[in-house]
Amino acid sequence: MSRERTSVTIMSTRAIFLLTLLTSVCSAGNLSFLNDTALAALDEDDRTLQRAAAYSVLDAEDPVSSKEWKNDKSGSSGKIHSLGNYRSDDGLHCRKIRVLTQAKSLKNDVTLPVCKLSDGDWIFASGKKLAKV
Repeated sequence: MSRERTSVTIMSTRAIFLLTLLTSVCSAGNLSFLNDTALAALDEDDRTLQRAAAYSVLDAEDPVSSKEWKNDKSGSSGKIHSLGNYRSDDGLHCRKIRVLTQAKSLKNDVTLPVCKLSDGDWIFASGKKLAKV
């Protein structure tokens, strides 16, 4: 594995995993503000549906595609919307995605920059400069 790839892997996580991570670390002292968010209220089935919708949008040919998801059992729902294609300063194909989430009468709206590695993995684009293409 190249040094650059190793560095990116260590410093970044999958963009969609970040959504799960945010909900998993809500109990951490400095992130307790996340406790009362729709993301924290999602159950495993909700997260599975949300991830599937996100991958559908990220892997779509249309750079501004969107996908809704809904879990009838929990009542949770959401929408993933791609805001277009970008290129990172190190040449990666990137997108910004808007993640709308509703769970237990709570709503979240977050935009995440993500980039695709050569192996097909999507990573959170932390610290990368992105230019619209």
